[in-house]
Amino acid sequence: MNEAIFHLQPWNPEVRKQAESLIDKIHTIVPELEILFMGAAALGLPGKNDIDLDILCDASAVQAYAEKLIPLLGNPKEMKSYLTSREFSLDGFEVDCILSDPKTSHVPLQQKRFEILKANPSLRNEYRRLKEESNGLPLAEYEKRKKAFLETRVLSHEASESRGLRKM
Repeated sequence: MNEAIFHLQPWNPEVRKQAESLIDKIHTIVPELEILFMGAAALGLPGKNDIDLDILCDASAVQAYAEKLIPLLGNPKEMKSYLTSREFSLDGFEVDCILSDPKTSHVPLQQKRFEILKANPSLRNEYRRLKEESNGLPLAEYEKRKKAFLETRVLSHEASESRGLRKM
């Protein structure tokens, strides 16, 4: 059995253009929904150069919106009552698209991490270095390092920032 390897790709600005175009197309079908483009590509960092989109709606409407999006995004890979996920290629870029309720999903934590990295160049550079140092490692090892960084460095940075604000 071959172990999956993490292959770092340089950031490609075309990924952002493709993401924005896809978001515009999704909004022609469901203009009322919020769509978040997050992940390394959205931060301008090297990585898989994939498009990570989160489409947000109330859990009770997930199934209805999932059906509306089939003509554009294809059939979901995973379909539950509270979440659908799709993976597909778009002009050479992999797309991971999740439709979910932010009250019951991964989105709030992921968005918090993303906003911290976006606002902090030092942490973003540290994340870039982690990715560069992980190039060629088993994917499971990269994911372990990434998770540890996001939990210890990024979220602890937020905690220390909020403690600092309370002291003032």
